[in-house]
Amino acid sequence: MDNGTMWELSSTLVGGIATLAIFSFLIRENGFYRFFEHLFIGIAAGLGPMLVIRDFLWPNILEPMLGYSMRMYPDGTPVKPYQPFYLLYLVPMAFGSLYYCIYSKRHAWLAKVVIGFTLGVSGALAIRGFFSEAIPQVASSFKPLVVFQNGVFSLFESLNNSLFVVTLLLVLNYFLFTFGRPGAVQGKIAPLGRPLLMVCFGAFFGSTVMARLALLVERVQFIVRDWVAAVGTLVGLG
Repeated sequence: MDNGTMWELSSTLVGGIATLAIFSFLIRENGFYRFFEHLFIGIAAGLGPMLVIRDFLWPNILEPMLGYSMRMYPDGTPVKPYQPFYLLYLVPMAFGSLYYCIYSKRHAWLAKVVIGFTLGVSGALAIRGFFSEAIPQVASSFKPLVVFQNGVFSLFESLNNSLFVVTLLLVLNYFLFTFGRPGAVQGKIAPLGRPLLMVCFGAFFGSTVMARLALLVERVQFIVRDWVAAVGTLVGLG
């Protein structure tokens, strides 16, 4: 058996044991499960910085700044001269390194400056992302109640849009707590939005369950098909 096959066999065996260890939590929490849980967290914590360095920091910042990405002619002459503007990367790198000042009691306030800047930028990006997601949804909620397709009245599309608009208005009315009296029409029809919300939440929950079951089926197939075959191969080698 060559090295590639042995490595594939070993990885399949370890993957199956780790999968069974995670599934053992369904019985009760045990040391077998906790060991592989901490092992997974440690691997993820170590893999994250390595991926950042390999896929972002090195090819996009360090390599062009150090001149390693420069292409050369056969005689050693660079195709393009080195751009000194890459050295400006040192400014945000130095600013970000102030995070480590949190370990110093005297200079901990410098870390707070970086944290405040990061929180401000993150908040601004979150707000921009919210509007870029919410505004198209608001615009798409304005649907025509009478739909013509190729000059012909479409009953199905008209009923579909009408149902959508009625559902939208009932759900929005359910959340109008700032005005309206309990005896008014607004207060009487407000409870109609609750079952519509329950239907929506049920659909979300169903899609979540289906996604989890898809992951479960993949793991069960791995155990039954790949891992059992790998164990049989190992027993045969023994």
